[in-house]
Amino acid sequence: MQLHFLTSYPPSNLNRDDLGRPKTALMGGANRLRISSQSLKRAWRTSDVFAEALAGTREAKK
Repeated sequence: MQLHFLTSYPPSNLNRDDLGRPKTALMGGANRLRISSQSLKRAWRTSDVFAEALAGTREAKK
């Protein structure tokens, strides 16, 4: 038997905590801002450099 549930979550900013402050992580003895991999991937996908590189690979395949 398999059960599948849909769960709704409130809108949120993934890089912020419950109080709206940027999330942090302790690295190398210093407190640094944390950036999610999801936000990095979106930045890469929407960048002009990525679009140009993708266009170049498509032209090479023709």
